Amino acid sequence: MKRGLVAYSSSEDEAPASAPERKKKKLPSLATSLIVPVPVDDPALHQGRVRAIPHVEGQYAAYVYIPLVVHPGTSLFSLVEEVLDVTKEMVPTAHAIGTVVPCSRNSGGLVANNSRRARELHLSLTRPIFLRAHQREDFKQAVKLIASRQSPFQASFATFSELINDERTRAFLSLEVGAGHNELRGLLSALSPIIQSLHQKDFYSQPRFHVSIAWALLDPDTSMNRDADTKRHLCSYGGVIAAEGSSDDDLTGDGGIGESNKEFQSECFPRVPHFPSELIPTLKQRFGARVSSAHTGGFDADIIVVKIGKDIFSWPFQGSLVERVKP
Repeated sequence: MKRGLVAYSSSEDEAPASAPERKKKKLPSLATSLIVPVPVDDPALHQGRVRAIPHVEGQYAAYVYIPLVVHPGTSLFSLVEEVLDVTKEMVPTAHAIGTVVPCSRNSGGLVANNSRRARELHLSLTRPIFLRAHQREDFKQAVKLIASRQSPFQASFATFSELINDERTRAFLSLEVGAGHNELRGLLSALSPIIQSLHQKDFYSQPRFHVSIAWALLDPDTSMNRDADTKRHLCSYGGVIAAEGSSDDDLTGDGGIGESNKEFQSECFPRVPHFPSELIPTLKQRFGARVSSAHTGGFDADIIVVKIGKDIFSWPFQGSLVERVKP
């Protein structure tokens, strides 16, 4: 008896009908208290400057300096104000430098006139340093130890100079230090081991100790032809946000902008190809004798300051002024 063939269904026939796709559920949004805001640079708030080093969570910009507070009524304050007036006439786009601090009491104990405010200038002893949270305390203690060993000393300014940062994004009008240079070199030598242990850059091998009193944004696309128009305006960015509150030329780095800053490109900031070639000679001719005189350009270096992020720490120099003789 012949049996009929039994037809078996293929595997395709056995596969069940595809189930309808399930809708993916969206995860609930994080609470705003759990979201860490990412800093966004706004050049409009910083005269066209943008951050040189990208923000890294848990990393703190730091630098070391000697502060010089220039009080109203002093010959140095008058000199700086006159120099800034002349500079603004020759370079209208220049910005004055110096944290403005309120006057409280003078040396006689009387309340000073608060309508005029002192300028705090900074004599830098390091390049920008970037510290992790766990490195901050050790760095502070190292600088504090240096202060305990350093004696106060007299310093004075010698001349005017134009300095440009490493990225050629800003030019600075500076007062260069003459007397006191050797003591400042000694401070660099004392700071060098701790900076190298952090794998950071030392200060310049041929340092020009100075305080800057004015700056201007530079046009990176303009040649160094000294006859170029110093009033050219460009819609571009390349400045540096200083670490100080706010400092002068201490923070340097790549001045380019990233994708997040494109919304600022429609705003223009005035730039110059360089300071006018006659600026420094004019200042030297008119004010050179005054700035180099001990009466006007002299100052006491008796304190060292560390700024880490927004925190400021200072220690007086406590070394003995007289070398002790062993019995």
